[in-house]
Amino acid sequence: MVGDLLTKVTSPTPSPREVGGAAIQWVCTRRGRMVVMMAVLFSGFLGLTGMKHREELPSRYRGMSSYYPWRAYIPTLPESISLSFKTPSNLTLQIENGQIDHVPAKLKKTTPNFHLVMPFEYESSDFCKSALSAMLLNYPPPTVVQFKSGHATSEKRHEAILNDTLHYLSNTKLVKDKDLVLIVDAQQTWFQLPSDVMIEQYKRLLEDGNLRLLKRYGTDENGFQKFNQTILFGAEKMCEGDDKACKYVPLSPSPNNLYTTETGRLISETPAKFINARMAMGPASDLRRLYQAAQKKFLDGKSQSLTVQSVFATLFAEQQLSRDAVEVETKSPSAKFRNFFDGGSRKPAARHRLNQAKLELELSNFTRQELSIGLDYTHTLFQPLLYTTPNELIPIAHSEKDNLTTYTHFNRDPSYLTPPASLNHTTTPFSRPDPVKPSLSAHTHSAHIKNLDYDPKIDTLPDRNVAWTDVPLVQNTYTGAIPAALAAQLAREPNLAPSKMTWDSLWYADYRRAFLRVYFRAPQSAVGYHESAVGGDRMWDARGGRGGVWTAVDQSWFAWGEADGVCGTVEDMKGVFGDDKGVWLHEGGRERW
Repeated sequence: MVGDLLTKVTSPTPSPREVGGAAIQWVCTRRGRMVVMMAVLFSGFLGLTGMKHREELPSRYRGMSSYYPWRAYIPTLPESISLSFKTPSNLTLQIENGQIDHVPAKLKKTTPNFHLVMPFEYESSDFCKSALSAMLLNYPPPTVVQFKSGHATSEKRHEAILNDTLHYLSNTKLVKDKDLVLIVDAQQTWFQLPSDVMIEQYKRLLEDGNLRLLKRYGTDENGFQKFNQTILFGAEKMCEGDDKACKYVPLSPSPNNLYTTETGRLISETPAKFINARMAMGPASDLRRLYQAAQKKFLDGKSQSLTVQSVFATLFAEQQLSRDAVEVETKSPSAKFRNFFDGGSRKPAARHRLNQAKLELELSNFTRQELSIGLDYTHTLFQPLLYTTPNELIPIAHSEKDNLTTYTHFNRDPSYLTPPASLNHTTTPFSRPDPVKPSLSAHTHSAHIKNLDYDPKIDTLPDRNVAWTDVPLVQNTYTGAIPAALAAQLAREPNLAPSKMTWDSLWYADYRRAFLRVYFRAPQSAVGYHESAVGGDRMWDARGGRGGVWTAVDQSWFAWGEADGVCGTVEDMKGVFGDDKGVWLHEGGRERW
């Protein structure tokens, strides 16, 4: 035995030539050829996977992708997504360019409308803040659902919200299929970015989300993408009401270690993946179909509780289970190949949800349907103020003198905190018409409001050329998003981890009254008359109206800041303005508080 061992140790080492020859002989065998072929295929797959991850990670951390092949796979992309809002008609352009001297009578708006719908519970300073922030940032006049309608029970109120919202969406005289609709809570919404920026961010989120769906589910036999999203809801970290439907939602596309690398973590340290039914945005046609399904679900009693939130949580879960069923049933060779190389993690997750649903849900309550629902996982549109980490939301300026590294986490490159490019395509934050510039209309004084005459004591604002990068914007320092709107829910108890952001944290806090006067002054300016003269193509809402709210059912108009309208009490104005300049439109007079 010792001799054998010594023989092995002291035996001469084969030469490189001998090793090479043996290797060539082995490759020529059947087994050798198979191994080499598999190695080549596996190397190619790893290369493609690496390219995929290089494309996906910047999308997760920095914003939206710039390349979206999904466009070619959606057969009927709603025009409200692909069209540019406020893009004028050829007739409007001819009027503006002076090619037409005589303006035709009774011009009509030809561009899609943008609707802001607010389910209304009761009038309060919180509602007045929501409406004010919408006015300051040029959102359409809100259409309030259930305006001053008392209901004996919570169940009746939630049923009425669904019914009246659907009633408004079904009004074909006001709401066209191509229109875009934004639905937010009337009591809990603070807008931060202009309306045109929100629309651009919405489009970018759709593109990013549909690219993910294309990669996961692929195309059908006709080459079209199997699933797409057109409706975006807000995303939350906590399942509201411990709804059983929350068990079947998909995982967030954000990295699991986005907030912490610890295994034991708080709710505030987990990526958002649950639906927030209070905030949604999408094409009118798709939202109409969604609310029809929601109304039926509510009336049939097929959700855990009879609330708007529970109904939409159920619909979102049903949509995911429907997609899971399609994914599990897929038997194409390419799908099997992808599933083999990603460790088989996708289909087992889908099977697990389906098996759990069979065990825990009544199958009669399950409806297999596709509703084009997606979530705003990065809080680009909607940012909740509950379940946030202490340093998650911070007002940040982005000028060259500001050190963004201060706000990063885990030594990440601060470039993910760069403001969205859409801010470069809108007007500057303090842009406004020149008050001394006369109107081009011959009817200048017909709509003149004397109490809105320029007063330097009230109307002073920063320079018009101040850039968005010089303005402190509330930003999510983990996802990098600068949300267009904040969901300002009130914390009922301290363990809900409420954010420190308040109404006074918003960038326009010191200028609310002056900004509102600019907003009300616009219809009597040259810009206001011009927009009316060309048929309203550059306006959001064909109904018109400025400085008030519409009701959803009877289309009544209630002016903002008036006793017979909305937000006309002294207490409302104190809560909104927070200054000592007195009653709205009576500043400096006797009516002070």
